[in-house]
Amino acid sequence: MRHLGILTGLLLLSSLTFGQVEKKEKIKIALLGSFHFTPSTQDTYSTNALKLTEQKQKEIEEVVLKLAGFNPDQICIEMPVDKQESIDRQYQRYLEGAYELELNEIDLLGFQTAKKLDLPRLTCVNYLGEFNTKPLEEAAKTYDQHHLLEETNQYAQGFVGEMNEMEKSLSVSDNLIYLNSPNTLNKNLRLYTKYYTKVGSGSNYEGTELVAGWYETNLHIYTNILRQVRSTDKAILVIYGQGHIPLLKHFFESNPDFEVVDIKSILE
Repeated sequence: MRHLGILTGLLLLSSLTFGQVEKKEKIKIALLGSFHFTPSTQDTYSTNALKLTEQKQKEIEEVVLKLAGFNPDQICIEMPVDKQESIDRQYQRYLEGAYELELNEIDLLGFQTAKKLDLPRLTCVNYLGEFNTKPLEEAAKTYDQHHLLEETNQYAQGFVGEMNEMEKSLSVSDNLIYLNSPNTLNKNLRLYTKYYTKVGSGSNYEGTELVAGWYETNLHIYTNILRQVRSTDKAILVIYGQGHIPLLKHFFESNPDFEVVDIKSILE
């Protein structure tokens, strides 16, 4: 009976311990998908550059205030991990008044939000994977799939045109809400899942392999973020190009250690 009592006690202790682990507070993570204020030279399809008028500057200031209200312990940005020291120096110069902000979302949203929160640094988490569409284009010609390239280009140009119109007609805050809505995120992801994957024939999967590379790139970014999470972090803000957000959102939503916070709830 004594042994049974000890066993029961151990099982009870194990149950209590397991319950404590399950009740661990989740880290809130906000994934802010942004258009590139200055068009990226690496993107196949890019939106227009932001015209930084006095009105747009005020709108950016409003967004910064709202992002600061989320009170993140870290701000992760779309810069390669090996650029961390360079970004640290640049941010420090900004805090000292020796650096003029440039026309990009890292400076105008990231640096300014971090300064308001007195954060000592921003966290570089980008991974530069290869995204070469030339093999896909050659494959489409080989398999007489020119129509697929035309359909893909038509869809992408239409989507970029829509984003450009939204940027012109909406405030910066409302435009970011639009960009991060489920419908718009899916429109971006559709370029890969509906169009690129069609290219190929038989045992050749050029389109699928291109998309697999895109998933791999974003998995590396996801891993880089995970590697920077500290035990004291309660909230994290990620500022990235909108095209990355659908996959990053999927990865974090499947991780029980995190609670993905809707950007709309922050910016409204």
